[in-house]
Amino acid sequence: LRHHERWDGKGYPGKMDWQAYELGMNLKGNEGLAGTEIPLCARIAALADVFDALCSRRVYKDAWTEEDALAEVAAQRGKQFDPEVVDAFFEVLPRILEIKKAWPDAT
Repeated sequence: LRHHERWDGKGYPGKMDWQAYELGMNLKGNEGLAGTEIPLCARIAALADVFDALCSRRVYKDAWTEEDALAEVAAQRGKQFDPEVVDAFFEVLPRILEIKKAWPDAT
């Protein structure tokens, strides 16, 4: 639910009124969660999801190079992504790349 939130608060679904949601009311315009309001597991999943999406070919786009994808992750530190999660990502990057190489996309 929360992996599309952004560290800077510009993500979604934001601060949801679940009762209003269940009643079908319009929830547009909700302010996004920001910083540590976002659960840590969602902050980690957000970065992993974006890195995987950037590096993977899709029917609507070619895969980015690892260099370009890593540059984008670094550029989004403190904006889209938790700075500490970005730092941890780069610390374990060699292992991430080993795993990525061991299980390439079946395209």
